[in-house]
Amino acid sequence: MGERKARAGRPDPGEPLDLSPDADEDLPFDRFDEPARRAGTAGKPVPTTVAAPPIHGHDNKTLKYVRSLQRRHTRRQERAFVVEGVRAVADALAAGAVPTLLLVRDDESGEEDFAAMPPLDPALAVRTVVPALFDGLTDAVSPQGVLAVFPFPDLPLPETRSPLYLIVDRLRDPGNLGTLLRTAAGAGVSAVFVSRDAVDPFNPKTVRGAMGAHFRVPLRALGEDESAAIVAAGALRVLADAAGVVPYDAVDWTQPAALIVGSEATGASTETRDLATISAAVPLAGGVESLNAAVAASVLLFEANRQRRRGPRRSAPPEPGAGAGTPG
Repeated sequence: MGERKARAGRPDPGEPLDLSPDADEDLPFDRFDEPARRAGTAGKPVPTTVAAPPIHGHDNKTLKYVRSLQRRHTRRQERAFVVEGVRAVADALAAGAVPTLLLVRDDESGEEDFAAMPPLDPALAVRTVVPALFDGLTDAVSPQGVLAVFPFPDLPLPETRSPLYLIVDRLRDPGNLGTLLRTAAGAGVSAVFVSRDAVDPFNPKTVRGAMGAHFRVPLRALGEDESAAIVAAGALRVLADAAGVVPYDAVDWTQPAALIVGSEATGASTETRDLATISAAVPLAGGVESLNAAVAASVLLFEANRQRRRGPRRSAPPEPGAGAGTPG
């Protein structure tokens, strides 16, 4: 199959690239939630079909482009990221996302994974890649046989009278953020706001951990405007803190609310802590001091989900025959 045509904004194939994973992962991200603005980077399928022979050259332009998306800077520039594995790609497709490219490892494992994929747009660019080069496209220890390139999703904020937001501040572990995003999607969170000094939400490890959540819950960068909008919405703003003043299940999560989760090492920033109207903790037994940030946030978010499924809090009516004392 012939090479894909170069598109506007694509790195120059002749330009030297630093293809090391997360080479500039400490750079602050900014405005990753803006809609794609350049032609050809907003999910338009490339007009090619499945063909042979497989890609076998390390300097192939398609492979160089996919490897370059390991870098945060390039992901932001291209407004695109890599999704790995049958389940994650299938979840993205089920959510309505449109990939620009699909690569398949040229071996039995890749063929099996590709056969397990849902029906694809015939206009989608699909290429096979020799195993040694395919496995170099990801930092996963045991890569699956398919991966796809998707444009950054641009999901609208839902219109609801009682939103539930998740604010992630200064969290640096990509796996933890991936778990948080997956939990947020499962718990019915309205939107996730990520501070600019947190790990990139499109980091490959974060994407693997999120398992399709990027396409199911709106992601926004947390700035002054976003903070002001959350405050203006009248949301209860709960800081998850091991020294919180109330137990997490004593909070009324049925009202508009935002959960704030900070770094495990340094906690939330002063600016983000100032957003909080209350702090809440998960009571722990056995002398355990604290929980992993993602685990603690998951406990709080699913408590919020439980309360919201039950409905607004009401005073419990007295049981029939109830009175002072305990029946003998």
